[in-house]
Amino acid sequence: MDKSKTSNKVNTKILAGVLIAALGLLVFSAFIFFDLGGKIKHMNYTKISSAEDLYKLKDDPDGKFLLTKDIDMQDKKWTPVTFTGTFDGNGHEIRNLSVTTVGSAKRDTYDGNLKAYSTSLAGLFDALDQATVKDLTLRDVSVDITSDEPCFVGTLAGYMSDTTIKNVNVIGDVYLHAHDRIFGVGGVVGFGYGSFSDIQVKVTLVCVDTDRNTKDEQFLGGICGTGYPDINDCTVDIDGYVSEHGYTHNGGVIGLYMFSPEGVTYKGKMTGNRVYGKITFFEENDDRRAYCKGIIGEYLDELEVFEDNGESFRSVEVTNYETDLLPEKHPYEFYRDIEEAGYYDIEAVYNIKGGNATYGLFINDRFVKKASFPAGMGEKAIHETVWLDKGHAKIVFRYLPGDGDIIIKDVSLEKSEKKVTLIVAPHQDDEILAFAGTIQKTLAEGNIVKVLFLTNGDYYGPSLTSVRLAESTSALSILGVDKSDITVLGYGDMTLMSLLQSEDPTAIFCARSGYFDTYGDSKQNMFDYHTLNTGSQAEYTRENFMADLEQFILACRPARIYTTSEYEWHEDHKSAFLAVKEVLGKLSADIDYHPILCESVIHGEETTWPEVLEYKADGSAVITEFTNPFPTMETNLDWNKVTKIVLTDEELEKKRLAIGEFVSQNDGGEDYPGTRDYNYGFCKRDEFYWEFQF
Repeated sequence: MDKSKTSNKVNTKILAGVLIAALGLLVFSAFIFFDLGGKIKHMNYTKISSAEDLYKLKDDPDGKFLLTKDIDMQDKKWTPVTFTGTFDGNGHEIRNLSVTTVGSAKRDTYDGNLKAYSTSLAGLFDALDQATVKDLTLRDVSVDITSDEPCFVGTLAGYMSDTTIKNVNVIGDVYLHAHDRIFGVGGVVGFGYGSFSDIQVKVTLVCVDTDRNTKDEQFLGGICGTGYPDINDCTVDIDGYVSEHGYTHNGGVIGLYMFSPEGVTYKGKMTGNRVYGKITFFEENDDRRAYCKGIIGEYLDELEVFEDNGESFRSVEVTNYETDLLPEKHPYEFYRDIEEAGYYDIEAVYNIKGGNATYGLFINDRFVKKASFPAGMGEKAIHETVWLDKGHAKIVFRYLPGDGDIIIKDVSLEKSEKKVTLIVAPHQDDEILAFAGTIQKTLAEGNIVKVLFLTNGDYYGPSLTSVRLAESTSALSILGVDKSDITVLGYGDMTLMSLLQSEDPTAIFCARSGYFDTYGDSKQNMFDYHTLNTGSQAEYTRENFMADLEQFILACRPARIYTTSEYEWHEDHKSAFLAVKEVLGKLSADIDYHPILCESVIHGEETTWPEVLEYKADGSAVITEFTNPFPTMETNLDWNKVTKIVLTDEELEKKRLAIGEFVSQNDGGEDYPGTRDYNYGFCKRDEFYWEFQF
């Protein structure tokens, strides 16, 4: 055999293999660099990059469309179109859309008795039939319709059937003036079935019955007015107003969840939805039903799945039927020139409508706290202590969804002798175990104590969040801390070290509970700080975590901050100290802010620390002092230089009572053990911490 020929064949095969591999690498690189995968995926899509392009929807209603740029519809006339295709917003937004007329389509919609009505429709689309709309933002959309026939309207569509709507954000207003048996408004869709998922809505919805003599049915919902869709993982911020001379069905998510009109009951799924806001309404009717609730106004049958839905919602019923209900806009903004930076006492003089109210207090557009306005007759005043920087100060009392209605006449300022102390607790109960005595002494001195929980305590499941927050709120009230001074940063239990050490500040982490967005407990009106400060939740990233912590510290500007030690074995406790230290290091360099940082210990070096509480024969406790939590570890914490405070008998008893509020931790649960002996071991005569001046 000629070995040279064999060798040539082998070399040829090797060369061919190399060329194929190189070609494959070239093709792969082209896919990455030129996004060929995405371009092939959207090859058959009609591109929309202008307002003029948007009109192409009516020429190809079952086509596929891709939004390639943000579109501004300011001063552009729009008539709703019927659509049966795919509209991919591609992460872009349509701004300033104005809809003032119904479309040409009509569809049958149904009342609570499943009676059908041929109905006019309006929105970006009049009707969506077997369509898909995704990855789209409608910003500053306005739908304002007057109709003398049955009518349903929404920002996206008046009607949808067997349609998928996913990852759509809506900010806007919907107004409907109508009558004639049936009409309704939805923050996204008026009437429909199909599915909504990952929808974010911030809407003002107004529904006015213009015929006082016709007993009709009205529907309003933050996502959908009525129908039988699946609605999952949606967030609604709703301000609703309904004036109805018949029967009303109003809900934060959906006004009426009905049977499917075909006669087969469709038991839908509603999970993971959050509702913030209020609906103000009247129902003028001798046979009054007055349905108005936070998630579903009324449902005709149980849903197949209804779980993990939360609300902070207020239903406001009005009995004056003579005046249509419309939004009231109160800025409550006050500007003051501050000659010297420091703590100031704010006096806000107000009148109140109805019961107790709570508004958010913002300083220079940064959330500070919830301010409580007690109900009562006549003119009243509340007082809050805040930090104000030198210069022009903007003081705002902003409506928080679901929290009352006030009129603030004026605010005045006076330099305050009070100081703010901040307790930064990794979890609910840490603030009591380490700092109950410190809290009491600080309050007794006339100063202010704020508590910030970094996590939501959901390591053993999200259902534990509400339990632990309620326990901490109750425990802190025993010590004298008001609920309005408790804030939840809302990051996942046991995520803090991952967030702090992340090399990519935008990388998203998932907690053991399965959540990756900040949250508190809407049922207790305790929202996460990011939501209070910005209006939306924050993903679990280092960037968000550190920014939220920095913003909160800047907002309340504490003179002293207490937190857990960097030398504890618990990762969240280490991270609490390191995160606060990093923020203070940055702020002390950037601005003239030099607080005292104090670290104490909850999880020491040994599992036998602290010593358990022992009892005498008569049942009384043997009270001892704390020993060194780090007896053999090398740390920069000198036990001989530690600061100690001594608790009085009264302070110690309140600490013991406060620890008793943590039933979930003392007794444990189905999936985790109780730590009663360990917790009560913190009932010592003293408390301790090390101080660092920044």
